[in-house]
This record gives sequence, structure tokens and C-alpha cells, in this order.
Amino acid sequence: MEFSAMLGSIGLCVGAIVAAAVIYFVVTAIKGKRVERKERAMLKQHRDQQGKRAQR
Repeated sequence: MEFSAMLGSIGLCVGAIVAAAVIYFVVTAIKGKRVERKERAMLKQHRDQQGKRAQR
């Protein structure tokens, strides 16, 4: 196999690994934001309930 062909196949492998890493981090960030939004909503609901109890 020629040297340039070998470099091309190595480049494709490295590119695939980089693409997979980028996709992984994007999906992880999206899931993290979803969880964070859910936690914020639950905390707000809890605070609202505590506020209602304090008013009684």
C-alpha cells in the first residue's frame, strides 16, 4: 500500500473518531440541559409549596 493511501485511511479513522466524540458531547449537553430544566421546575414547585404553607 502506498504511503499516501495509508495516510488517507488513517485520516478517515481519526475523522470518524473525532466526529463520534463531537456527537457524544452534543448529545450529553442536550440531555444535561433537559435534566437541569426539570430540576429547576421541581425546585420552583417545591418553593411555591413552601411559600403557600408559610402563608397559612
